[in-house]
Amino acid sequence: MKIEKEPMDKETFFTEYKGVFIAIAAAAILGLIFLANFFFSSKRISLPPGEPSLTAGQSYEIEWSSSNVDRVGIVLFGGDQPQWIAYNHPAAAQKFVWQSDPYQPAGSQYRFAVFEYPWKKGNAIAYSPAMITILGQKYVSCDNYSVEQNWPYLPSKHAGILRAFVTQNTYSGDLGGLPGADEKCNQEAKKAGYEGNYIALLGTDDISARERVQKDGIFVEAGAVGQAVEGQACHRYLAENIQKLLDKANLSREAAQIQFGASFNQSFGNLWLGRMTPAIEKKCLSLGVDREGEMMFSNSYTCQDWTVGKRAISGVADANLTRCYDLQGKNLVAKYYGAAAIALGEQGGYALGAASCDTKRRLLCVEQ
Repeated sequence: MKIEKEPMDKETFFTEYKGVFIAIAAAAILGLIFLANFFFSSKRISLPPGEPSLTAGQSYEIEWSSSNVDRVGIVLFGGDQPQWIAYNHPAAAQKFVWQSDPYQPAGSQYRFAVFEYPWKKGNAIAYSPAMITILGQKYVSCDNYSVEQNWPYLPSKHAGILRAFVTQNTYSGDLGGLPGADEKCNQEAKKAGYEGNYIALLGTDDISARERVQKDGIFVEAGAVGQAVEGQACHRYLAENIQKLLDKANLSREAAQIQFGASFNQSFGNLWLGRMTPAIEKKCLSLGVDREGEMMFSNSYTCQDWTVGKRAISGVADANLTRCYDLQGKNLVAKYYGAAAIALGEQGGYALGAASCDTKRRLLCVEQ
C-alpha cells in the first residue's frame, strides 16, 4: 500500500531544513571571504602592451601596475649581462624615468623586467610583453654632442685620430710576452668591431711603453657614442698625444670622472703597465710589506717581460737574485714576481703602483 506524505507548509519546511540553509549560507560566505582574501593578498605585477622604442642617451618612462607589492627592482635584459635600472623603488609609484646611457648599444632584442624587490624565488615578476628597440643616437655633428656633454668629441675621420680602449678581459702577468699582449688587444678589438691595428701599452726591460708607440696622434676612446648625420661616429677625446695619455695614470677621482667615459673610467684603474718610460728602473719594484713587516721586492718591473704568472720565486739560490734596499737601508733579496701597474688610490683616483704577477689586470690597447 502506497503512503503519500502530506505537503509541508512554509513554516514547517524552513524549520526542517534550517540547518541546510545555514550550512549553504556559511559555505557561500566562506567562499566569498576566500576569493576576497586571494584577490587582495596575491602579489601581482604587469606591464602594458606595446612595442616601445627609445634612443640611447635619452630618458624613457617605464610603467607598470601592481598589487600587494611594496618595492620593485627593474632590469633590462639583452646583451651579455642583465643591466640594472632601478633598485628598491616604490611599487606604488607605478613608473620610473630611466635615463639611458649614451653608450647603450643599439638593438631590437631588449626586454624590461619589473620584479618584487629584493629578489627571491616566488616573488612577483613581469616582463615587457614585446621586445624593445633601442636606437643609436644621431647628432647634427660631433660638435653638437660635445656641447651637450661639456667635453670634446671628435668624428671618426678627424685628422690624426688614434683609438684606445681597455680590454674587457683580465690577464695574469704571463701574457706571452709583448706579441701575446698585442694579439690579445687585436682579438678584443675585432670582437668589439674596432677598426685598425692595436698594440698593448706595455713596457719591458728592453723597451718602455712610451718607446713602443711609433705613431703618435690624438687619442680617443675607441667605442663610439653615436652616429652623426654626416655618417661619422663620435669618439670621446682622451689626450692630445701619448705622453698626455700616460699622464692619466695619476688622475684624481674627480678628474677621471670628467675626462673618461663611464665604462673606460671603471676599467682604467686596473691596468698592467710595466716600464712606462726609459728612465724607470728595471729591478727592485716594491710590492709592499709581508706579514713580518719586511719589504717585498720584485725581480723586475715587468713580470719578467710578461712571461710569468706567479707571485714568488722558488728553487733559486739567493746569490742569483737581485739585492734591494728598503727605506731603512736594509739589504733584502728580490724574491717576488711583480710589475708596475695602475691602481685605484686611497681617494678613489688613479695611482701608479705595483701588483704581483699572479693577479689579473686589464690591458690598455692603442691604435698604431
